Amino acid sequence: MKKLLLTIMLFCLSTSIMAEWTQVLKRDDKGGFTVYADMQTIRKVGNVAKMWTLVDYKLEQEDTGANFLSKKVRKKYNCQNRHTKELAYKLYSWNMGGGEQIRSYSQPQEWIKITPGSVEEAEWIVACGHPELDDQR
Repeated sequence: MKKLLLTIMLFCLSTSIMAEWTQVLKRDDKGGFTVYADMQTIRKVGNVAKMWTLVDYKLEQEDTGANFLSKKVRKKYNCQNRHTKELAYKLYSWNMGGGEQIRSYSQPQEWIKITPGSVEEAEWIVACGHPELDDQR
C-alpha cells in the first residue's frame, strides 16, 4: 500500500515537473503576472482547441478566502468564432504551480467572446495556431 501511494505521489510530481511552460504574455495588471501555455497539451479537433495555461502572479491573489500565487487553467477555444471557456482550474500557494494546491474546480463555464488585445486572445492565438497574428500581441 505504501509503495502504491509513493508511486502515485511521484507520478503526480513528475507530471507537474514535466510540463514545459512557454511564455505567452506578460502584463502589469493585478500587481503583475505572466501567462504561460503548456504546448504539449494543445489538442485541436476541427475548429475547437484545448490547452492548459498557467498564470503566475507577482503578488498574492485572493479568491473567496483562498490566497494563491499561481493558477493552472484548462481552457477550450473556438478557433473560428473567437470564443473561449474555462473547463477547470487549480490554485497553488507558490509560483509556477508549486507548493500546495489550494483549490480546484472542474465545471465548464459558459463561452465568452474573446476581446482583441486581451489575455484570452493571446492564448487563443497559441491554441488555435494563428502565427500570422503573433506580431499583434
